[in-house]
Amino acid sequence: MYIPSLMCTQHPDSTIKITAEEEVEEAVAAFAIYGCDEIMSDFEGKGTPYIQPRDIVVRALKAGLPLGERFFITPRIPNPLLEDFERSLLAMEAAVLADLRALREAGVHGVRWIVLPMSDSPEDVRQIADLLAKKTSAYSGKVEIQLVPLVEDAFRHLRIDEFIKVVVGEYLRRGVFLEKVRIFLGKSDSAVASGHIASALAIRAALAIIGRLNSELDHEVVPILGMGSPPFRGGLNNPSLAPLEAAQYSGFHTATIQSAVRYDVPYQQYLSVREVLLSSARRPPDVSFDLAWASSAARKAAESYRRLAAKYAERIAEIAALIPSTRDRVSWRVYGRIITTNDGVTANVPRAIVYTAAWYAAGVPPTLLDAPFLTSLSAKDELDKLLKALPAYLKEIEFDAGFYDKRRAETLLGRSIVDAIDEALDVLGIKAERAEATPPFIPSPTYILAEARARGFLG
Repeated sequence: MYIPSLMCTQHPDSTIKITAEEEVEEAVAAFAIYGCDEIMSDFEGKGTPYIQPRDIVVRALKAGLPLGERFFITPRIPNPLLEDFERSLLAMEAAVLADLRALREAGVHGVRWIVLPMSDSPEDVRQIADLLAKKTSAYSGKVEIQLVPLVEDAFRHLRIDEFIKVVVGEYLRRGVFLEKVRIFLGKSDSAVASGHIASALAIRAALAIIGRLNSELDHEVVPILGMGSPPFRGGLNNPSLAPLEAAQYSGFHTATIQSAVRYDVPYQQYLSVREVLLSSARRPPDVSFDLAWASSAARKAAESYRRLAAKYAERIAEIAALIPSTRDRVSWRVYGRIITTNDGVTANVPRAIVYTAAWYAAGVPPTLLDAPFLTSLSAKDELDKLLKALPAYLKEIEFDAGFYDKRRAETLLGRSIVDAIDEALDVLGIKAERAEATPPFIPSPTYILAEARARGFLG
């Protein structure tokens, strides 16, 4: 079975506005210009027309794209446990009908997979897989579309085998043997909930677990890696970091190509990222990765991050109101995220891209929110263990240090967070060269967009 290598998505991480109406032509460009062999038609928290998958099928066939052979449409449906149940059913229906359209007009399956975002438990995945199987069999008499859980939480990544086994079991129960089992590992929402270090360690652990699982199962697990341009969101699309990130997260079969790398960097730089990802896909994971240490460190890092991030949630929400929307997504206040500390403090925050963009606008790249944990690791003489577990980490922080604005951060957030970050940077031996050189922050969407264009991504 052909497994795509590059999934073009509809993430609003670019400074360029793309309307839902333009996304059909964008899907054709994803293949013709950017060389993606898969397009995500996204319904999660987004005002996507339900006919979009069908329209992409029609447009792809008209353009002569190899639909169902080397180009696939993979919708991401709303999670019915988090959004309206009716929206989830309608998006699922749209995906199934789009596949039937491709089968009727070209004799191919244009939709082979459907992504379930924010997959929180194996039981939830089982229920939605059952619903999808009933819907596909009702139309065609066969179970022909595979549900792909998108797991977006660090501590669920550490139990990724449970999600994989439930997918395998649910299809076997219906007499379908999945030769290739796709699982989606999301970095962004995991980082929002648990911080950069915890989410990075957990994804490395998940890839190691999958590598070990592949030596035990008759099925091959083929992970999709969901990462963007900022280091906080994985850095896999970042021209400066892509080779390091692709090596650090070896074991992926498919990588997302998000909007910023297509629209906010020169095309030649995009091509270099594409080449790195294509050459790195399907490399074996590091199965010797120290799962025990990573799990323990991830829990400590997550709690340290949550304590710090929760203190500034209200201020970040104020800045988030200035972040321009570049896709037809619903407001984060309707469909947002929650940070919860171990002592029960909760903070409502935006979804990952707006959250990330707001921290950059505040002068603090969100990778730096792990500062207290870094200082504690250094005090315990365990910093080398982290740098061994995350070989790209120092370069990520060096990259982000160029966007750390001490003066702005102190003005908007206060002195204590600046002191914590400065101490951590000293521990790492990194100097924030740009810190005192930036002009005064002008709180406006125009100013935020200008800075985003300069760094190559919104959030």
